[in-house]
Amino acid sequence: MKLAKKRDRILSFIIDFLIYSVIILIFGYFFGEKNENGYHITGFPAFMLFLIGLGLWPLNEAFTGQTFGKMIVGLKVMNKTNNKDIRGTQAFVRFGMGFFDCFFIIGLIVASSNKNKQRIGDLVADSNVIDINK
Repeated sequence: MKLAKKRDRILSFIIDFLIYSVIILIFGYFFGEKNENGYHITGFPAFMLFLIGLGLWPLNEAFTGQTFGKMIVGLKVMNKTNNKDIRGTQAFVRFGMGFFDCFFIIGLIVASSNKNKQRIGDLVADSNVIDINK
């Protein structure tokens, strides 16, 4: 299995982020209250956005090993120990640690400094992102 390149991982993240951003804009337009900063979403619509976010990232990875961005780019998250699909707990750990990865691009620095190109979430969840196109 060939490890995914950092640029492909970044591209897949950007695609996922754009998909979620469009969903947020749509929710804001239809369910939000307009203010000077855009739209303010509360209550059930905000809860739905939370559930959609879980569905786009950790739940999608738990069931398929891929987010929509990873599907488009041709990447998949695998269990590093046995090279099989990741478990649900691994997907949620990766997602939770993603907040640390994004903080001052620490995840990119960590991925650049280890041989398996693993960000913090991958190290903690014992996972690798592979290129399934090769």
